[in-house]
Amino acid sequence: MSAGPTANLKARHRRSGRSGTVWIGGKMRGEIPSVEWEVEIEQVAVQIPGKWQDEMKPGAEARRGTIRIQDVDDYWRRRVYAFLDARRRGDRNAAAQFPVFDIIVQLDDVGAEGITRWSLYNCQLFSYSGGFSQDDDILIRDVPFTFESDGPTDSFEYTDSGVVTYSDG
Repeated sequence: MSAGPTANLKARHRRSGRSGTVWIGGKMRGEIPSVEWEVEIEQVAVQIPGKWQDEMKPGAEARRGTIRIQDVDDYWRRRVYAFLDARRRGDRNAAAQFPVFDIIVQLDDVGAEGITRWSLYNCQLFSYSGGFSQDDDILIRDVPFTFESDGPTDSFEYTDSGVVTYSDG
């Protein structure tokens, strides 16, 4: 049995994760040191009649993420606040226009093989936070969001025959 294509890769082939950017509406929205997201597929237990066992099948999907931003203005808080304020005032038109946005995450690590771009579509914010501490050197906020769908725009894989680049966007 031979080693796989990612066995014994050099250090330059490992991503550092320090050079990503997040683009929303064609603009980089503040200083964003990190973004993380996950797609979780629920497992549904299925009873198998006549046996003393259950099996699992895939169920619904949950899509959640977090943008970590350096606090430079109130952009993110105002997006959610405007929606909540419209609901409290009974303004159906404004409340129905809850803002959605797309995120393009780009990881371009100098020295690594390629560029990865991943798109998250129809993102929504459902909370905001505030405050400060005298212990903070710089304010960093975690902004949770959900998204409807996602997919690779530019990606690559190591294979036995070399690097394969995909461009899906």
